[in-house]
Amino acid sequence: MRMLAHFPTLILLGSLFQTAIATAQTDPSPTFQTDRSAASGCVSARVSGNPNENGGALIGCINPVTGAFETPSNLRNQGDIDERVLRSYGFRGDGQSHPLSSVTALNGRSTAGWSLAQWQTVLPAARALSDEIDGAVINSLIQMNPGALKFRLGPLTARFSTPISSTCGKSIRFEGAGPELTIFRFGASNGWDHCPMGSPKPDKLELQGIRLQSSDIASTSTVGINARFTPGVNGTYSNFALDNFNTGMILVNSAGTMIEGGMIHAGASRRGLASTGTGIWFRGTNTFVNHIQNTLTQHYRIGYRFQSTNPPKMLGLEDQSLINSAAGGVGTCIQIDSDYKGYSPLQYVADNFSCDAYEGHVDARQVSHLSIRGGNWLIHPATGSWTPAGKNFFNFCRASTVRLEGAWISNNAQPLEVRSLINVTTDSCGIPNGTGASDVQIRNNKIEYRGLKTSVAMIVKTAGTSGVVVAGNLFTEFFNPRPPPPNAFSWAASDAQSALYQGLAGELVQTSPPPVDMTDRIARDIGILSLAPGVWSCHARLQLLPAAGVKVRAFQGAFSTEPAEMPAAPGQGMFMESGEWSGAEIRGIGPFVFDLTTKTQSSPLHIVGAASFAGGQLQMNTVGQCVRLR
Repeated sequence: MRMLAHFPTLILLGSLFQTAIATAQTDPSPTFQTDRSAASGCVSARVSGNPNENGGALIGCINPVTGAFETPSNLRNQGDIDERVLRSYGFRGDGQSHPLSSVTALNGRSTAGWSLAQWQTVLPAARALSDEIDGAVINSLIQMNPGALKFRLGPLTARFSTPISSTCGKSIRFEGAGPELTIFRFGASNGWDHCPMGSPKPDKLELQGIRLQSSDIASTSTVGINARFTPGVNGTYSNFALDNFNTGMILVNSAGTMIEGGMIHAGASRRGLASTGTGIWFRGTNTFVNHIQNTLTQHYRIGYRFQSTNPPKMLGLEDQSLINSAAGGVGTCIQIDSDYKGYSPLQYVADNFSCDAYEGHVDARQVSHLSIRGGNWLIHPATGSWTPAGKNFFNFCRASTVRLEGAWISNNAQPLEVRSLINVTTDSCGIPNGTGASDVQIRNNKIEYRGLKTSVAMIVKTAGTSGVVVAGNLFTEFFNPRPPPPNAFSWAASDAQSALYQGLAGELVQTSPPPVDMTDRIARDIGILSLAPGVWSCHARLQLLPAAGVKVRAFQGAFSTEPAEMPAAPGQGMFMESGEWSGAEIRGIGPFVFDLTTKTQSSPLHIVGAASFAGGQLQMNTVGQCVRLR
């Protein structure tokens, strides 16, 4: 230490009550010392030569009872806290461990051998002498200040022995220099507990530019931010990170919440563990207008969960959105569910979402008005206990008014097996009562399936679902468009509101079979076309090769849904020619055209021909074919 006289930039203005002797340290954040013999004293400082610094700034006073140096009450109760205030309580922020038992001086006063009770006169949030002083300082300021608080922090690393703890009825903002510069480091504890008990209030929590980091990557119970609210405008979290907590965020009854620019990682060591938690979990009742943008969750069992936990006759979650966000290396990317059978969470949107999942993309259980637009949805090979085998990757269970459009769904050409890519079902999925999925539209998606096996089909509609429309989806094998493979669809019990359009307009189905023998007035199958669900326009041309010496009086052809049978009126594109011609004269008939809609997985369409007084052969003239209209 050097005496203050050697530092002309700082001038002591004196004690308010008795003469105080003080020195300044060479630390860039100076602390001040007061003579131990002073019964009471305060220290002020100002910049030398500054005429506007009238009297200087009050730095702190000696507590005459405890002998501890304390910041004045006007600083202790202020809502805007910067590092100057924190450091006046002994805050270090250097990333090193500083338990209270190791702190031997606080602002020039000896604290060697202090008991926990002595420390609690300065830092009432202290719980043990092993507490890190950084966390004890922040929690003490939260505890001492009755109103809303804002912490303004620069580059630093603070250590905590216990979570940040804030009671119901207190709004808090932490503002840092960026998640790579301002870091809060915790042990095997939660990061921030807000309103853990008591009656929730319409508080607002804000976190900007800070990383909350757990040093225990093995724990299966820690939560980065665990908070309860009465719905209001309850949260703004931006440009932040949560590292190594088993669950990133649990926000109960949080409404009007914006999460933007979050990087939330469980830690790679948790990937594949059945007990790993959730990245962001909104749950509760009366929880409206929560939006997540440009945010990543990684290595959780569930990336994002929206859960309505309702007592009877209460509203649940409504108007939740995920925009330009992602879940990487997770079990299931998005889960939406309601614990209350009489309420369906309403209005969910996932736009341009990126998903890399082992067990599922979207699990929608009792949800209404769900829109999934665009995005990349990838299936990951099995890791640990997480496996795609037997799983439905888009599972619409007791869901209504669902749209899945413009998505890219792929197994990355890896040899994987799933139950289905898209499952529209009447299964209960854990919801005690309800009806099967309805008004579900799956349109204009790109499905890459090379190496993919299914135990049921890629797109499954079970009996009991209604209003299911599948149209305009492009199937590709290693990025080359192909007709839908044989395991593309499982389509049960269609209804008047459901429609399955398997491929894209312009798809061709053709047949060019060998000739068949002609028998007098007997309809024969000349060719068979197998049509997937959709709207088709079919046409064919036949030709007759009468045997020598045979006279033919009539020759007809038609499309028929029954084998070797001429259709009843209106004849399904039937074409007939009558006259008289004889052997060795080749005679053509057609073309005849028929438009039809097919709904079953594989609908046979027979090309039938017949002739009177016949003998000889019937055959196709080139090919018979159907072209998909939609």
